[in-house]
Order: sequence, then structure tokens, then C-alpha cells
Amino acid sequence: MRFIELWLAVQFLTRIPITIRTSVEEKNLARSMAFFPLVGVLLGALAAGCHVLVSSFLGRPAGDLLVLIFLVVITGNLHGDGLMDTADALFSGRSREEILEIMKDSRVGSHGATAGFLVLLTKFVFLGQLSEKEVVLGLILMMALGRWALVYGAALYPYVRKGKGAGHFTVHVGFHELFWASATALGFLVALLGVKGMFLAGGVFAGVAGLGWFISQKIGGMTGDTLGALNECAEVLTLLILQVLF
Repeated sequence: MRFIELWLAVQFLTRIPITIRTSVEEKNLARSMAFFPLVGVLLGALAAGCHVLVSSFLGRPAGDLLVLIFLVVITGNLHGDGLMDTADALFSGRSREEILEIMKDSRVGSHGATAGFLVLLTKFVFLGQLSEKEVVLGLILMMALGRWALVYGAALYPYVRKGKGAGHFTVHVGFHELFWASATALGFLVALLGVKGMFLAGGVFAGVAGLGWFISQKIGGMTGDTLGALNECAEVLTLLILQVLF
């Protein structure tokens, strides 16, 4: 069943065509979140390979841009969409119930469009300030820590939507998934950066914890969209802190 849950994690986080022929329950989806940082590492490694290949032919700026396009495509912009919906809702100045309704709206408003643009621009600039070797590490670590943030938000905060929506399976996520996700992310951090990895882990944790607390004060917990916002926050923070560490 562990193998199935790993494949579920890949299926959920990417647009890679995977067919699972056995019955899947919400608890299986919840347990698959333990593998999210590992899938993030795999995505980061694919992105790094894409970056090296493109940069060798078209130069660094093209490599930085096209690797971001690659990540948007392979993830289906899942977390970017959540970020934009969250920005539209939280900056609307509405009540809790209205905020949740705004997140359900498929249309993107001015706050969401601005947030999405600024996040992509920030990633492009920060990637451009890293050396070729540092970019490889940056892509792997930002994808791993972004997916760790999803597990953190799902494990520590309640799912606030009524009924069984797309993110309802997160109600089954707990300490077990968070422990293994954290162990995986921290293991790669230390393996790739040594002691510096601990500083990176602490900085990302502080930022994600702060944003999680802010969101929970607004709506009382998490939704699928706000988890996506946590992911994007963790990715940007990773690249920001790497500017200092390197």
C-alpha cells in the first residue's frame, strides 16, 4: 500500500499521467502526503535537468524563465491557482463566510493576478542571482520545502469547508504524515547544504508558520487554496534565504 500512496502523491501533485487500478479512500490520500517532499525532490531534479539543458543552449535568463514555465505545466499550476484565490479572498475585506465563497470562484481578481505575477517574478529574479550549481540546489530544495508546507498546513489546522470537497481528505492528515514529511525534507536539506540546511529549515518554518497563523485567524483553518498559498510562500522563502546562505 505504501507504493500506491507514493503513486497517489505523484498523481496529486503533477500532471504526469498515472493510472491507479485499485480502490482509493480518503485515508490513502491523506497518508500519501508523507511522500509529498520526496515528490518535490523529484520535481526539482527534473526542473534542474531542464534548466541545465536549456541554459547550455539559450543562456541563463532563458533557462530561468523556461524552468518556471516547465514547473507551471508539470504541476498544472495547482498551487499558483490556490495562491491567487487566497489573495483575492483574504484581501477582499469581507467576512469569513464571504472569504470562503470568494475562494470557490473560478475567476481571478486583481489581488490574485497581482500576487501570482509577483511570485513568478520574484522566483525569476532570485533564480537569476544564483550560480548554475546553486540553481540546481535551489530548485530541488524549493520544491521539497513547498510540498512540506502543504503537509504542515494540513496536519496542524482543521479543514474549514463543510461537506466533502476536493481537500476534505486532509482531515485525516496528522502527526505521522508530518513527521515523515519533515524527516524527508530535513534529510535532503542537511545532505545538500550541511549546517546551512538547518538555517534554511528554520527560516522557511518561521515564514510558513506565520502565514498559517494569519490564515487561521481569518477563516479558522485551511482550505485547498490556502494550502497552495503556503506552498508558494515556502518556495519563495527558500530562494530568498538561499541568497543569504550562498
